[in-house]
Amino acid sequence: MRLLCYKPAVANFGDDLNAHLWPHLAPGLFARSECDEAFVGIGTIVGLDPGPSRRLHVFSSGAGYARLDAWAGCEVRYHCVRGPLTGQLLGLPADRVLTDGAILTPLLPAFDFASSPAGPTVVVPHFETVAFPGWTDATQLAGFELLDPRDAPQNVIAQIARASLVLTESLHGAILADAYGVPWQPFTVSRNFSTAKWCDWTLSLGLSVEITLVPPPDPMPLLRFGKRVEPFGAILPLDPDAALDEFSKRIAPSPFTESGLKAATKHLLERTPAARRLLGYSPARTASALTALSRRDPYLSSPAIRQSLRDEMQARLDHLAREDAGVLAC
Repeated sequence: MRLLCYKPAVANFGDDLNAHLWPHLAPGLFARSECDEAFVGIGTIVGLDPGPSRRLHVFSSGAGYARLDAWAGCEVRYHCVRGPLTGQLLGLPADRVLTDGAILTPLLPAFDFASSPAGPTVVVPHFETVAFPGWTDATQLAGFELLDPRDAPQNVIAQIARASLVLTESLHGAILADAYGVPWQPFTVSRNFSTAKWCDWTLSLGLSVEITLVPPPDPMPLLRFGKRVEPFGAILPLDPDAALDEFSKRIAPSPFTESGLKAATKHLLERTPAARRLLGYSPARTASALTALSRRDPYLSSPAIRQSLRDEMQARLDHLAREDAGVLAC
C-alpha cells in the first residue's frame, strides 16, 4: 500500500516523520506502491484527499480539518486513531482510540537519542509562525534555544530529546517531547492554533492541559492568522466541548469577509516593519513571556501509560503487517 500523509508547502517535521517511521517499522506494507490501498498515518488527516486509493487503513490519525463524510466512497478501516475526540466524531468503539503514532519514534535506531536532564530549554513555534521575524532574538534574550520545525525530523527530534524543557506551539513538539520523557509546556500566539487536535491528543494520555497565550515578537502572525480575543498571558483550558465546537466551526463555510479598509491596513503593516514596531510587539516582550512560561509546572504523561500505548500500537501494526503478508501469499 502507499503512504498517505499531509505535505505542506514548506517542510514540517511532524508530517515528514511519516516517511521515516512507518516504512521502517512495517516495511512489508509499502512494498507495493501502485495498488489502491493507502496507509493513513500521523497528522490531522482524517478526510484528506486519498487520491486514487479507495481502501484506507487509518493508523493513529486525527480528525479536525476535513468533513467527516469526505471518505464516503472509500472502504476505511480504523485500526487506531489519535484520541477520544476523533473516536467520538467518527462513532468508533473505545478500543479504536490509542494516541498519536509518533509515540513509536524512539523505537527507530536512527532516532535512539539519549535524554539530558541538564539540557537546554528549547522553544518550538508552529511551522508557520516561525517564518515571521523575531524568534531568534526572543529566544536568545530568554537564554533558550530556538528549534525550527521545518528542519529534518532527525535533527528536530534530536534537539527535543536532549532538552530539559520544551516550550512548544507545535503539537508534535509536545508529542515528541512526551515520547522521550521530556517535560513540556504549550503556548500559542495567534488564532492559528487547533484546540481540537491538542485536546484530542492530550486526552489520549489522560492529561488535563492548559495553553498559555504568548505575544509574538512581531505582529505578523496576528496580521496573517488573526488575534485571539483573550489577552496575552491568558491561560486557555483544553475543554472537550469547546474543542468539538471548534471542529464544527472549522469545517463549516465561513460567512466572514474582511473590509477593504482593514485589508489595506494589514497589507500596509505587512510591508512596513517600522510601522509594525509601533504596535508594541518586540523580542524582549516575547522573551519575558517565555521565561514566565518556563516557570510554570510542566506536563509529562505517565511512563506506564506511554509504554502501554506504545506496546499496543506496535502490536496492531504487526497484526496489520501479518494480514497484508497473508493476502500477498494467497
